[in-house]
Amino acid sequence: TPAIVQISLIAISCAAIAVPALLAFNEPPSPTALNQAAAVGGWALVVAATAVGSTARQMAVQRSWAVQVVTLFVGASALLSSSVAALPWALGLSGAAVAAAAALAMAGGVASRPSTPFWSSLFAAWLLAGAASVAIGLIQVFAPQWADGDWIARSGIPGRAVGNLRQPNHLATLLLWSVVAVVPLIEWQRGAARRAWPWMAGSLFALLLFGVVLSGSRTGLVGLVVLVAWGLLDRRLSPLSRGLLIASPLICAASWWLLDLVSAAQGSATHLGAAARVGERDPSGGRFAIWRDTLALIAQNPWLGVGFGEFNFAWSLTPFPQRHHAFFDHTHNLPLQLMVELGIPLALLVLALLGWGLWQAFDRTRRIEGFEGS
Repeated sequence: TPAIVQISLIAISCAAIAVPALLAFNEPPSPTALNQAAAVGGWALVVAATAVGSTARQMAVQRSWAVQVVTLFVGASALLSSSVAALPWALGLSGAAVAAAAALAMAGGVASRPSTPFWSSLFAAWLLAGAASVAIGLIQVFAPQWADGDWIARSGIPGRAVGNLRQPNHLATLLLWSVVAVVPLIEWQRGAARRAWPWMAGSLFALLLFGVVLSGSRTGLVGLVVLVAWGLLDRRLSPLSRGLLIASPLICAASWWLLDLVSAAQGSATHLGAAARVGERDPSGGRFAIWRDTLALIAQNPWLGVGFGEFNFAWSLTPFPQRHHAFFDHTHNLPLQLMVELGIPLALLVLALLGWGLWQAFDRTRRIEGFEGS
């Protein structure tokens, strides 16, 4: 029946999105190995659920050829780095496998239709993951003694929410995707008889942004610019969607004010670990220093780079006159990461293909018949 199909799709979507984001149990040495395995397995179910005929699969690859070529380059670079450089084969094979999985997931997504119940189930899974992560964040900030490490991860940063992903930036990114998922669900409810839905959607939208503030992630706050731009530029959206998107900074400001009141009432500043983070003397959190070192490495290896997955090894063994005291295993910047590991020529090609793939996605969204919103 349609109800059983919808429940099955929601279960599959949650396996791909919610389970990896909410899984707190882990085994050393990697605190996120189980999350990654759950994500790959969950998206395998998604690809299986969206399996289509050979003609549709061929069209899906053609429509996403730019991103497919990117995954080919990245996967080949990972294998090459293990073959001729010092990258362990376990990491090289892992990188190639993730690239192949991304290619399959991309083809499956392009082959499906955004107006189907499957896509609404994906958005529902994002909302579930986001709402549960906000609840976890509230415990980590206001009742950290309840975090047992198995069901709710312990925050290593007092006063800041890290979710079960154990990283404020990752939590903020997850919540921003959940915020985005609210919009199409609003659009698909146009004309519905449920008068309470706008209030429910607005409340959920505000709750998710409150979680972004709890994380204290400056990356998450910068992401508000994209939400505002979406609301200003996309005139196909309903007034409710546009109003919420444009009001995102105001909602976050109100959330900050509320947290400040709670902190003052309790006579403690620990609940605003986010304030300490945002108010740091170095607004980049050390990123300016690592970017400077990365540019130096790029200048030393402009054509072929230091090798896929080899940034930390090269950075650790290269003397820099003003080395930052923090430990970095990546550059915190995708274009620089590609340039330092793959070399400038291949990195520019990959970035150009990613840009073209983004345009393909945007153009296809505009052309989909019956799909309202953005």
